[in-house]
Amino acid sequence: AKVREAISTADAVLCDANLPSTALERLVALAAGKPVFALAVSPDKAVRFAPVLGSLAMVFMDQREAIALADVGIDTAERDIVDRLRRAGLKYGVVRSDDGPVLGFDEAGAFSIPPPRKVTGVAADALAGATVAALLRGLTLRAALRDGVAAAMLAIESAELVPVFTAADFADALALVPEPQKIGMS
Repeated sequence: AKVREAISTADAVLCDANLPSTALERLVALAAGKPVFALAVSPDKAVRFAPVLGSLAMVFMDQREAIALADVGIDTAERDIVDRLRRAGLKYGVVRSDDGPVLGFDEAGAFSIPPPRKVTGVAADALAGATVAALLRGLTLRAALRDGVAAAMLAIESAELVPVFTAADFADALALVPEPQKIGMS
């Protein structure tokens, strides 16, 4: 009852793959048309999204999780991974890497955003949370993902467990994030 109540007052739902597939199916049903964003947490758990992939607004995943969810081999090209995910019903996705560009795809195509600085690690929660917040403010995926990359950079560079930063800090970080580059995918 509490989940139903929380969903009824929310603009969107952000969940992760720690839930079993049956719980994810119920969550999507309870959301009743509200966007459900999903964060993969491991390759083994990412496959739990398979039954609801077409109902998810977007999945945030790393390269290994994308490979598992697409059910392809480790040497599969990014283009083929994205094509496989699209054929499985996923319309929007974000694939991050530890030190390379963040790949985004939507109905308009695929793009990448290089990391603004050389950083170690990925703040997946910050990337997803800031991207979703920006999407809910009406930004395009390309613009929203820049917000996500800036938030992830601030989180990674912070010594705090829960980083606190000002609007000016965020604006400075966002200014460092390169514009998205279109990549040749179908």
